[in-house]
Amino acid sequence: PSGGDTDCPASYGFDVYFRAVPGLTFEIAQAGRFGEQVERRFAEAIKHLEQRGCSAITGDCGFMMAFQTIASEVASVPVFMSAMVQCPMVSVAFDKYDKILIMTANGTTLKPQKDILLNRCGFDVDDTRFVIYGCEKVPGFDAVAKGDKVDVDYVMPGVVKMTKDILKMEPTIRAILLECTELPPYADALRHSTGLPVFDAVTCSDFFMSARRDNPRFGLNQWQN
Repeated sequence: PSGGDTDCPASYGFDVYFRAVPGLTFEIAQAGRFGEQVERRFAEAIKHLEQRGCSAITGDCGFMMAFQTIASEVASVPVFMSAMVQCPMVSVAFDKYDKILIMTANGTTLKPQKDILLNRCGFDVDDTRFVIYGCEKVPGFDAVAKGDKVDVDYVMPGVVKMTKDILKMEPTIRAILLECTELPPYADALRHSTGLPVFDAVTCSDFFMSARRDNPRFGLNQWQN
């Protein structure tokens, strides 16, 4: 995986552990429901990560937000199955007439799930400030759907251009949220080119981990050593 991808350990400033859930395919995550056997394995994976000493647990696919409730029922540590859990926090930071752009791998596949995903975030699904655009037509980004490795350097100009075009059509957009876990590699380029704050799976992980880590600037220091 590329740096910035949620499956790449180098994307984080802290140690990470991974645990695959047997039988939990992309198609199941996209459908937002799984059978009894996969649900049991999912719960076992959550418990395993807790036993490893994880301070927080996340997923590697935005569609796993559909399983947020199940995960939080099993875990005792913070669980955030998707970058979209940041939606309520981001929305209150702006005026009610400002819009927030949600970028995903494929807008067609995410839109039917929008209500479910936002509802699992504890958010008003009727809020029209969230606009969804997919990157499926960006040259080279189709590798995501094919399950192939994405050439980040090749894809990046297309992602930036698409975003700038969207901002011309939607001038009241004040923030960008990258729903897809393969979009964080482009976050810095979008921050630079648009001047807007960009939230993604990595900023979400950093947020929750910052609440568990020593703040070296003040207070009690070196207590985690």
